[in-house]
Amino acid sequence: MASAEMPKHTLYGLAPASDRRGLIASLAASAEIMTPEKVRQLRRALYEDEVLERHEAEALFALERAQKGRAGRVWTRFFVEILTDHLVWRAKPAKILDHESARWLIAEADRALSPAVYALLAHVLAEAESVPAWFVDAVREKGEADPVRAALACA
Repeated sequence: MASAEMPKHTLYGLAPASDRRGLIASLAASAEIMTPEKVRQLRRALYEDEVLERHEAEALFALERAQKGRAGRVWTRFFVEILTDHLVWRAKPAKILDHESARWLIAEADRALSPAVYALLAHVLAEAESVPAWFVDAVREKGEADPVRAALACA
């Protein structure tokens, strides 16, 4: 007999455990800046189960695109941390970025390259023990993109 899914607390009250993507999507749709408090709440909601699904990772990229560079360091740190954990540390085998995940990551970066996305790419390179050879060149190319160069010049 299948048990009913237990509700859990989210930013907006109780929601089914499977509705974490909806939570992230609603934050992206509202285009609100991710304040440190919102980041803390999102961190609690996403780390509660300790497993980030690919569709949730895609929703985090949509949320990053909605930030349009306004979110700040707390959001960037969280974005880089949770996605590096998803792509590198929870990968099977751990610390190996496979071709499929690398292609997905570059495709997401191509949708809207931002300083936070570039920080993620660089962090994945630093943390992974093995990445596809083409991935290194792709990250280098992204580092030469105008939005990244402008952000690095202001840092």
